[in-house]
Amino acid sequence: MNKIQEKSSFKNKMGLSYVCGPEDWEATLGNINRNIFSGVEIPGDFLDFKNISNEFKSTGMEIFNVRDPLPQSITRTIYGQTPNIMEKIQKQLSMILKKVSGYPCPNVSIDFGIDLALENRERRDFIIAFIKQAASALYGEKVCLCLPARIPTVPPATAENYFSFLKDTMYGGIRFSADIYPHDPLRNRFLGELIRWYRFDTNIVRFVYEPEAGNLMVEKILEAWFAVLKNISYGGPVIFCPKISSSSHFIRESERLAELIKTVRSKI
Repeated sequence: MNKIQEKSSFKNKMGLSYVCGPEDWEATLGNINRNIFSGVEIPGDFLDFKNISNEFKSTGMEIFNVRDPLPQSITRTIYGQTPNIMEKIQKQLSMILKKVSGYPCPNVSIDFGIDLALENRERRDFIIAFIKQAASALYGEKVCLCLPARIPTVPPATAENYFSFLKDTMYGGIRFSADIYPHDPLRNRFLGELIRWYRFDTNIVRFVYEPEAGNLMVEKILEAWFAVLKNISYGGPVIFCPKISSSSHFIRESERLAELIKTVRSKI
């Protein structure tokens, strides 16, 4: 019985995100269950901390992803910028990728405002051209660029739009960060349908939720999503991104999640 459960369980790496986490994040180090969580996602502003990678390595944690290493105030407004400014952004991105590669960290997620470009061909082509220009730096540093894809999507955007955008970049080192908002209305759509367009092109799955607003990850939600991810043979890390303001609450939530994950894994 134990062998059957072990063979069928959802064994993907699990991680915690500090993107919406507490300002006193250092207080959480060493207080996360390493039997369940093996890595973290960090926000781009953590890159300013000296030896940030060693901080997490010392507690046995990998860095799975750096979220928004370039601020959204830059990346969501690159459309229409002058060639001189674009060149400066590319140089800054290259330096960031070199630092991230040295941690090592395999992924960066950057929000280019694709949702604003899906129905604007000129804007769309401009962003794709920028991404193509960055491909050599991504390849050289062996870092994957993950484009955030919100699930469920917000109309008028569709999953098909995001998939088409990704394919037009014409570079295999660009993938999706599937950002799941598990408490959003599904509008009569099945979970499998929500993610099927992304299934072969996803490096990261993130669950974004707000415990302090009363929206908790519960067994029913997690079991349903884990079953879908297992069914599509997703093999990457699953990252939980709770919006939490204090380190003590962050630690408590990580403990609650660890027990929840353990329970759900034994059932699927």
